[in-house]
Amino acid sequence: MNTILTIIAIICMIIGFFGVFFPIIPGTGLIFIVTFIYALLTNFKDITLTTVIIFAILTSFSFVFDYLASIITTKKVGASTKGIIGMCLGAIIGFFLFNIIGLIIGQFIGAIIGELLSNNKFKKSVNIGLATFIGYLLGIVFDSIIASIIIFVFIIKVLI
Repeated sequence: MNTILTIIAIICMIIGFFGVFFPIIPGTGLIFIVTFIYALLTNFKDITLTTVIIFAILTSFSFVFDYLASIITTKKVGASTKGIIGMCLGAIIGFFLFNIIGLIIGQFIGAIIGELLSNNKFKKSVNIGLATFIGYLLGIVFDSIIASIIIFVFIIKVLI
């Protein structure tokens, strides 16, 4: 039972890791949920409650950083409120229209449109759009680090 459970958990974690890069799949959240369910089903034998709590904190940091990364980078380069709203709306609309590519491009275009509506020059608007993209990439890097840590610790605790 534990061998099958471990294999299923690792497969689900790999899927979750891909979710870090493709937002249609829940990334670090899925990895955490798999870890938590595994711990419950094995009575916290290999994955202790302390480990689950640490993973929950790391996952929370991942969610917060992911959410704030684009906003912070755009604010850092002087984005207006309209630019940030445009970024958020562009991401949502882009995702629903064109999935992952739409999410990325939507943030970029939304930020540019928002900045143009704030009477900024085109060049500054594009720079703010690029900052949005950089923030998105920073979020992916941070998420992939957190996801890797959780998966690595899980494998060490369960298999070794």
